[in-house]
Amino acid sequence: MLPRRLTAEELESALSVGYEGRGVELKGPGRSDDKRFLAKIARAALSMGNLRDGGHVVIGIDDGSPQDMLPGLGEDELATWLAYDDVSGRLAVYCDPPVSFDLARLPLSTGASVVVVQVYEFADIPHLCARDYPDVLRAGALYVRPRKMPETAEVASSVEMREVLDLAAEKRLRAYIEMAERAGVGFSLGDSGAGGGGAENKQFEQQLRRGWDD
Repeated sequence: MLPRRLTAEELESALSVGYEGRGVELKGPGRSDDKRFLAKIARAALSMGNLRDGGHVVIGIDDGSPQDMLPGLGEDELATWLAYDDVSGRLAVYCDPPVSFDLARLPLSTGASVVVVQVYEFADIPHLCARDYPDVLRAGALYVRPRKMPETAEVASSVEMREVLDLAAEKRLRAYIEMAERAGVGFSLGDSGAGGGGAENKQFEQQLRRGWDD
């Protein structure tokens, strides 16, 4: 699903604590046609796309002092990020499958303007890095936002991997149920009582739970 659009007030409140949150990553100023800077944005977007409910990448704020909410982006820099098709094509080079996102310009009370990249959680399968970029990206890597620290990193533990796999499994289960309903195969996880079918429903529920546990 799409993360809720941030307002300027909400972003400023988040920045006032002086550090990033799990669903918000800050990047300083830069252009989308700067290959190294774009690779850093792609890395952040990959991790947000693998996070439940997605997240936000804020471009134009110095992550060393978020509470200052500076320096912002110049008009030339803003123009490169607000050209959606160009940004989408550039990010797609590094993301498999490509991340889904929205772009928005957000003016702050300091007078700075930033771009917020709102990234959807993955639709079906987790996003993997599709191409290397020296010292930034590794092809084949799965990037996430670990709970222990709000930063983008490669999966390093079974806990982080399980979180991504659980999200993928939920999506597959939801897709299966929707497909079954479209095919006219109805079922209920509860006991249907005197109307019959309770035993079959209970058996299905047990099978479903066993499959989920596996």
